[in-house]
Amino acid sequence: MYVCGVFRMSDATKGDIWVVVLHEMIMHIQKFVDDNPMEYKGKEKKAYTTGLGMVSVLCKRMIEDIVNE
Repeated sequence: MYVCGVFRMSDATKGDIWVVVLHEMIMHIQKFVDDNPMEYKGKEKKAYTTGLGMVSVLCKRMIEDIVNE
């Protein structure tokens, strides 16, 4: 429900909450790729970034599915 320019928490659907959670995961994934906290190099870094990229793509597809429901 929209009241005086503010949405109440009860108006958020499960889908809305999942979209926010998945988007936050994508943002964290990008930060992990950028920061490389384990300081991977070479093949390990390639595997690390590829794996995180796959999770990011999965999150994006899940968001698309939720939005299209």
